[in-house]
Amino acid sequence: MRLLLSSLAFIAVVPAGGAGQASCDLKGVWQLVSGKYGGEAGPANYRQIKIITGGHFAFVGETDRGVKEMKSTADSLAAFRTMGSGGGTYTLRGTTYTEKLEYFSDPAYLGMSVAFSCRTEGDQFFQTGTFPVMEGGKKVREVTLEEVWRRIEKL
Repeated sequence: MRLLLSSLAFIAVVPAGGAGQASCDLKGVWQLVSGKYGGEAGPANYRQIKIITGGHFAFVGETDRGVKEMKSTADSLAAFRTMGSGGGTYTLRGTTYTEKLEYFSDPAYLGMSVAFSCRTEGDQFFQTGTFPVMEGGKKVREVTLEEVWRRIEKL
């Protein structure tokens, strides 16, 4: 479930408005403000940032970890299970933002390109689309994603 939430949170969705908008202003460091996955709100204890440069993106997120001090390998593994990360390259054509996963927590997603609608308003970034859900290396369904991000640093 954690991997699914990380996967879902990685790609976001809110209806793409701004029909007259030429492009989205994506460069920066973004913090996830809210997300809906298949119409359900994401967990309140999930935190994520996404960094978008001129042609690359990367994200890392985690839920609250139960382990605060790393005293053993088991503690490290328990903390790692609360995290998800990935990244790769992207293209932006008008309000279509397409991410290509070149590294990701689940290898079933490697090489996959996923297109989203994007819209930026001031320091908010709205990303909307569908994301494939993989199980056992095979696509079993798609989930609608709606994410809202807040820019915390402009690049």
